[in-house]
Amino acid sequence: MAANEAQEAAALGRATDALRGVMSVEEAYRFVLLLGLLRHHAESPRSGDARSRGFDPYAWDELQSPYEDGHRPYDLIRSGVDRWGKDHGHRRVASLPDLTAVNPSQLRDVIDAVARAQSPVRLFELVLQVQSRGAKGGQYFTPRDVTALIVDLLAPRPHDSVYDPACGSGGLLVESAAYVTAHGGTSKDLSLFGQDSSVAALDTAAMNLGVHDLDARLEGPASSLLQDGFPERTFDVVAVNPPFNQSRWDYGYSRHGGLWPLGIPPEGNANFAWVQHCLTKLSPGGRAGILLPTGAATSTRGAERDIRARLVESDLLAAVVELPAGLIPHVRNPVCLWILAGRNGGKPARARGKVLLVDARETSVAVDKRQRLLPKEAVARIARTYAWWRGESGGSPYADTPGWSRSVSIEELAARDFDVLPSRTVPAEADGEPESGVHQRLYELTAELERHFEESRRLEDELRDLLDNR
Repeated sequence: MAANEAQEAAALGRATDALRGVMSVEEAYRFVLLLGLLRHHAESPRSGDARSRGFDPYAWDELQSPYEDGHRPYDLIRSGVDRWGKDHGHRRVASLPDLTAVNPSQLRDVIDAVARAQSPVRLFELVLQVQSRGAKGGQYFTPRDVTALIVDLLAPRPHDSVYDPACGSGGLLVESAAYVTAHGGTSKDLSLFGQDSSVAALDTAAMNLGVHDLDARLEGPASSLLQDGFPERTFDVVAVNPPFNQSRWDYGYSRHGGLWPLGIPPEGNANFAWVQHCLTKLSPGGRAGILLPTGAATSTRGAERDIRARLVESDLLAAVVELPAGLIPHVRNPVCLWILAGRNGGKPARARGKVLLVDARETSVAVDKRQRLLPKEAVARIARTYAWWRGESGGSPYADTPGWSRSVSIEELAARDFDVLPSRTVPAEADGEPESGVHQRLYELTAELERHFEESRRLEDELRDLLDNR
């Protein structure tokens, strides 16, 4: 974490510490996000007319004014949230914490911290990052670098519909809109859909989408596997980071329904239930990205192996990317990103009958002792490899690279008992320093250099402040 980010996180931590004993850590951070949402919309051009008439429709101005009654902030916040929901068509935030027991001075510290934040969007990114790193038994949100990789490989296009069946904080939906905007479109060109089983996650997603000025239809709280919130719809893009190895996911009453085109998933593990849900929600020619534990690529247990075999034999698996350990805070082992291709044109002609396997285990860099991330260079290399393999116009011809990637035929995978873990199939690099090792060292040096630059800028700013205040 860069120096200025660490300072912002420390200030935020001090403010939320004041709420301990009154609400849980998760509730405190969700309250911070709620205040950030009110600030964002109060400062947006849309509220300019009302503010010019001396009226803040989201109560942000009033919250920063002096007050004595400890109940008044609650009323202002509830009023602002209700107005936001009415104006923007989002689901009503259901989990507003009880503030009646909070001392006004405690609230003042939190409100001041939100007001001093660099921007509401930056505040959201920081809070979600801190929540993910420190979560224990609560909500886990997909890190930004991982969402960027998933979305880069799925490459949503203007007028696509994008669906996340376990949407969490809504990060994959937000990243999809950012991708389209970065490639010449606008966020209004996308139709966004999400579902989650958690009320808290849905509230967080609604606020995250709101602070990015995005509209989405969110359904739940209910598991997408048991109660599909969009039973009549299919989507151009499906992107999800589902709960791994979820046991007792079906509660004994839905597993034998007609939802499983490749076979009934096992009762004790939902991994291939999520895979098949993604497939059934794809429009013709659509594509899906799903994160799975590495065991899903190699399991020889009956139902899991058989479903994976049918997936490969049906030419619905486009690529598997094996990612480094430590990217997702609550998962210690490496994980895999599976890219699924919808029927009727999901794969280009040159890729049919083959699966791209990418061994990207050595591409992460250490941010600190507890966190690793996937650098932009690594995301770009993986996306470039996949685009070349697909034969997209403007790209270089694809070629297998020892230690990195290999295009494997369905027949060979069948001979390997449909084991699709890249590190077991991609050949090792030649003698000498491995190419992946060179990239790894380059990424680490680049990250270290950027941290030094950031620290230099921070010290320069502090020196200027001292000189200005002499």
